[in-house]
Amino acid sequence: MGNSGDKVIVIDFDYLTTEKTVNGVTYSVYTHSNASTGANAEIWVQKDVILTVAQRGFVINGESTHDHSGRSVSSAGDVNGDGLDDLIVGAYTANPGGKPKAGKSYVVFGKQGTDPIELSAIATGTGGFVINGESAGDFSGHSVSSAGDVNGDGLDDLIVGTKEAKSYVVFGKQDTAAIELSAIATGTGGFVISGESMRNHSRFSVSSAGDVNGDGLDDLIIGAHNAGKSYVVFGKQDTAAINLSVIAAGKNTVGFVIKGESRHDYSGFSVSSAGDVNGDGLDDLIIGAHHANPSGEKKAGKSYVVFGKQDTYPIELSAIATGKGGFVIKGESAGDHSGYAVSSAGDVNGDGLDDLIVGAYGAKSGAGKSYVIFGKQDNTAINLSAIAAGTGGFVINGESAGDRNGYSVSSAGDVNGDGLDDLIVGAHAADPSGKSRTGKSYVVFGKKDNTNTIELSDIATGIGGFIIIGESAGDHSG
Repeated sequence: MGNSGDKVIVIDFDYLTTEKTVNGVTYSVYTHSNASTGANAEIWVQKDVILTVAQRGFVINGESTHDHSGRSVSSAGDVNGDGLDDLIVGAYTANPGGKPKAGKSYVVFGKQGTDPIELSAIATGTGGFVINGESAGDFSGHSVSSAGDVNGDGLDDLIVGTKEAKSYVVFGKQDTAAIELSAIATGTGGFVISGESMRNHSRFSVSSAGDVNGDGLDDLIIGAHNAGKSYVVFGKQDTAAINLSVIAAGKNTVGFVIKGESRHDYSGFSVSSAGDVNGDGLDDLIIGAHHANPSGEKKAGKSYVVFGKQDTYPIELSAIATGKGGFVIKGESAGDHSGYAVSSAGDVNGDGLDDLIVGAYGAKSGAGKSYVIFGKQDNTAINLSAIAAGTGGFVINGESAGDRNGYSVSSAGDVNGDGLDDLIVGAHAADPSGKSRTGKSYVVFGKKDNTNTIELSDIATGIGGFIIIGESAGDHSG
């Protein structure tokens, strides 16, 4: 059913009683001539949405060759307070001010038109602003994310990660003047977070954590996968620098550390807010450890859900694995790499609890799987084999071997307006129309049941969602 004028027919034999048009769909109701008792019924209709050119979106073109713009992208929230959500785009090998590979990040203000955006224009203050890296070789913008409203001023803030064990929190602002991360490092317009060690890779994964401790300010989570640690930094209104070694020591007021089970698990490779999974009013966290070996399954991967809390005592993921303060999610099979990508899924099934999505790009001969795990209030361990069987969630199976579905996963919000949050999963190595590694992304509509596996081959035909196909060979879109 695609357009106005299409009909929905409810029929019982041959007597036409009424015809009514609602929202462009004509409903024809037939009843048997001997019917004597009326009955109320609800009919749910999924209309295909045919987007006009003006509804389809816009492209953001990079500034210079080899900048790698788009390596990391995120919603930025509403940075400038105009009521439209904004975007942040990382270009981690850009050369601001002649500093080789210092990196840049671009904040693109929300807009209603579909004209292409040139990051060269953003760099001059047209339609947004640029954030220039501090020093050569910093690779700032390797990881970017909305930070929520960290300082409570009503504007959403940003977090920009580098490869030099630093992350920068940039406060929201309404003007378009360029930002220098060297200024942020001195406490002008934000603050810097320094890692324990450069080799810990404490810049690799950064994300808003939601409000973990319930103080009304949004918090941050930073993963350091080489050390097997993740750090929660509480929101604050001042601009004093933070050193993660202080948080790791445990005796502080600024956050807490989450220590992995085994250093080689790569816990903290992916980190995200989980929303409020258990419904206690505090936002929770999800941490991926895609090299973990649950039940001896090498690199099947694990993910850990850490419930929000108000104190700053360190958390051991070994305790989470036993059900203390959260729960563990165990991968299905060796080589799946579950937890490579993790995210809140929003409320996919409409039960009032936030759900989760975990990517496992190595599953199914590299076709990949993504698992949707419904929110729950207990702390029992979850096996993704049970999710695949329809217990506590559902699985999304990749199309073709080598596509790597689950390499990136995220909530998509409520794309189709049915009241359920939807999902987007990336398959960056897919080869649409024979174009090698062009990539695909799939929008999967939310659903209340957990009985049916979702096949991305069905999504590609328009059943239960839609597909976004990359442009050119080697783009790795998704």
